Amino acid sequence: MNYQEYRQSLNQKLAEKVQRELADFHEDILSKSPQEIYHAAYQIIIKSDIAECFSDADYSPQAAKALMKSPNLLQDIYEEWIGREDSHMEDLCQTIADFKSYMVKTEKILSGKER
Repeated sequence: MNYQEYRQSLNQKLAEKVQRELADFHEDILSKSPQEIYHAAYQIIIKSDIAECFSDADYSPQAAKALMKSPNLLQDIYEEWIGREDSHMEDLCQTIADFKSYMVKTEKILSGKER
């Protein structure tokens, strides 16, 4: 096996690990009440997005091996994301502000108050 095949193999194993963890998480969630599932909706989406990121990953063998040592990589990354989530809110607030500006400007143009 050459280096590139070895690298691909490790990345595939890493992606499979994350997919197994996601399947276990989904199985656990489905055993919950509808209210508990509703409250976990954000976690479901983010963990699914994290798993998708791993499907296209191309880490070095060293990085892939290090990541595979996490007992629950999906949960660990989710917890790391939650700790940094403030940037998501900043982006969302900026998007709202940009859209508001666009709508105000459009309204002015349509009403003939701005050329």
